[in-house]
Amino acid sequence: MSLVRTNLAILGLQWGDEGKGKVVDLLSPHFHQVVRFQGGNNAGHTVVVDGQSIALHQVPSGALHPGCFLVVGNGVVLNLEVFQQELDRLRTRGFDLAGRLMLSDRAHLILPHHIALDLWREGGANKIGTTGRGIGPAYEMKAGRMGVRLGDLLHPETLADRIRPGYEEVRLRLGAGAELPSLETVVEDLLRIADPLLPFIGDSQSHLVAAWERGDRILFEGAQATLLDIDHGTYPFVTSSNCSLGGLFTGTGLPPKALDKILGIAKAYTTRVGSGPFPAEMHDATGERLRQVGREFGTTTGRPRRCGWFDAPITAHACRTNGVDGLAIMKLDVLDGLDEVGLIVGYRTGEGTITTELPSCAADWKGLQPEVKYFKGWASTRGITKHGELPAEAHAYLEALVESVEVPIAYLSTGPDRQEGCVYPGTFLEPLLG
Repeated sequence: MSLVRTNLAILGLQWGDEGKGKVVDLLSPHFHQVVRFQGGNNAGHTVVVDGQSIALHQVPSGALHPGCFLVVGNGVVLNLEVFQQELDRLRTRGFDLAGRLMLSDRAHLILPHHIALDLWREGGANKIGTTGRGIGPAYEMKAGRMGVRLGDLLHPETLADRIRPGYEEVRLRLGAGAELPSLETVVEDLLRIADPLLPFIGDSQSHLVAAWERGDRILFEGAQATLLDIDHGTYPFVTSSNCSLGGLFTGTGLPPKALDKILGIAKAYTTRVGSGPFPAEMHDATGERLRQVGREFGTTTGRPRRCGWFDAPITAHACRTNGVDGLAIMKLDVLDGLDEVGLIVGYRTGEGTITTELPSCAADWKGLQPEVKYFKGWASTRGITKHGELPAEAHAYLEALVESVEVPIAYLSTGPDRQEGCVYPGTFLEPLLG
């Protein structure tokens, strides 16, 4: 099948922050529709154009390409105030999305009491390191049938009744001293903030089905990553949505046969933000070097990321979970200049055996130590645009990485800008980016 007619999903394979935004931005000019299908404004994608960095949080990364129609699917939870601020920032940079943006009428809203509940939890002893932006409570209210959808904004006369059950539950949990705005204030503020966004609300499922049936090329942009998936990640230190492949279908209303290829995104090393298992983490000068050279600070929160060598077991798990067809390996250049580069090929258990299996319980991660295979370092890969120009040492490292996860590399990033990277010959991306 020619990629010209392929619908493509882009999914993170680690704990997020892999560089999905750059890849979506590279591919977007070749697609008619770019779709976000889950997550909230806890996600952050950074796109670098001509040396200028543009951070996107809820708007699909195809925003920078005028030919792309942008869809925010029903699986997303939206903070409308933050969304409007992002639209305003894009407009000042010359990107007006009028006429090419749709927000699903079935997407759920993040409301002030969701944020208050999130912050209250994170202030206690059982915090898990969320961004405190109300994403988890919004999904919780959705599952508890107390959520508020964008479509409810089109019926202001019933909006207070829709908000009240969740609002009252949060007030009960937080107690009498909780500093919450009144229900009337929540409704008034929401209607005011929502007013300029009302024209964008629509039936995104019907829109996408029609686009698929007429042959539009559709690019699906995942937020976060597989190890943060609420079912397949390092539970409970995960996000509150399915950011693996299954979330694409529930988050858009499209059937599985609408998808043709799956591109998995991973850094040439590993990072994560917040609490939770992370066997790869290095608390030494090398870990700090990766953080500084890679600018490993959260796009959304600014929090420093925990850094370590590439973790093959977690990436292989993500590839199996998503049925990945090809890898995009990002930030290889961050490893430039190291005397040696490590690759985690398994975990050593307390009994001294080696395993590549991922525990299902957080407690079982504690006894695992990374089994690292080391490779000779290389001088520089920065800006390389042809696969054959990579140093032999970098080739050796990448070949071992591919062998460990059993999925071929399709794209390699050698710097933050659009032009810094190369497509591997003979892969399904070559017709587009070759």
